[in-house]
Amino acid sequence: MHQVEKSPTRFQEILNKPIRDLGLKLDGSPLDRFVQQLYRELERKKLSKFRPLCYLTDEWGCPSGEPVIGIPFYLANPDLASLEKEMNDLEDAHEIMMYLRHEAGHAFNYAYRLYRTPEWKQMFGSYRRHYRDQYRPVPFSRKFVRHLAGWYAQKHPDEDFAETFAVWLTPRSGWRKRYRGWGAMAKLRYVDRITRDLAKTDPLRPRGRTDITVDEMESTVADFYRQSTAQQTPVADLALDTDLLDIFKVSKRRKTGRPARDFLHEHRKEVIDKIAYWSGVQRPLIKQLVEAIEKRIGELGLVADRTRESEHLTEITVYATALATNYLTRGKFIQP
Repeated sequence: MHQVEKSPTRFQEILNKPIRDLGLKLDGSPLDRFVQQLYRELERKKLSKFRPLCYLTDEWGCPSGEPVIGIPFYLANPDLASLEKEMNDLEDAHEIMMYLRHEAGHAFNYAYRLYRTPEWKQMFGSYRRHYRDQYRPVPFSRKFVRHLAGWYAQKHPDEDFAETFAVWLTPRSGWRKRYRGWGAMAKLRYVDRITRDLAKTDPLRPRGRTDITVDEMESTVADFYRQSTAQQTPVADLALDTDLLDIFKVSKRRKTGRPARDFLHEHRKEVIDKIAYWSGVQRPLIKQLVEAIEKRIGELGLVADRTRESEHLTEITVYATALATNYLTRGKFIQP
């Protein structure tokens, strides 16, 4: 909540408005070109009968069993996108397309009800399997493709299919060469074959029901961010001082020194992205961990040496990754 209240003055007016009153539309927005690119990619794959509806909502996703794609509303407006960048980390063009291809995989699965077929169940598993937000992936398993961060295909059979579809759909992904010899190749070949089989077939569910749309969101922008902040799990019991003092062992008088907090802040997003991608720990938790480290570095007044910044970046990234791995395997960042 404090983060919302301390947001820059230029955002105060938009923060107090109900989201439904912002007049947000997908058509003609900065998002439109990405949706059209998705449709072109589907067309190039000969999927002329499959055009999933895209709509603005509160987060990325397809409502369960519905062949529609929800896109976060803040991406449809430059001011909201700037606010999201201040509050969290804004998706770039590459990431937007990654999410769209992934959600298109869900939508294709639901549109043709593949998850009900014996072959799909044999290939990916039971769609009815319990869906867990917290899961422990097997790092570097070759039974699954790699697309979204966190070994995401291992989360659920439905996610496994969506990730496989996304890799298959991505232009110039080179999946035949990249996944040669992997167990995941059988899944990719299944997607390649089933899409060709269904290319000229009308979907069993051509239209889906949307979840809450942007026109139905009564909460203000500020309330949206307060709620999302409240849902995060706080990072607690971190004893960082000794380690951070060792990583940034630089005199405050050094002429080539600068605040280590500023240094880490500049690299925050890439550090969070890479740790989440390789560790399998959920990105929101990694974000809180890195922000906690950044905050403590500032409180300690630590200094980074400009001539050793690559060394600092390597060490702080490896350090945070070790903490993340500890959390993944033992449920805590720091063990007593």
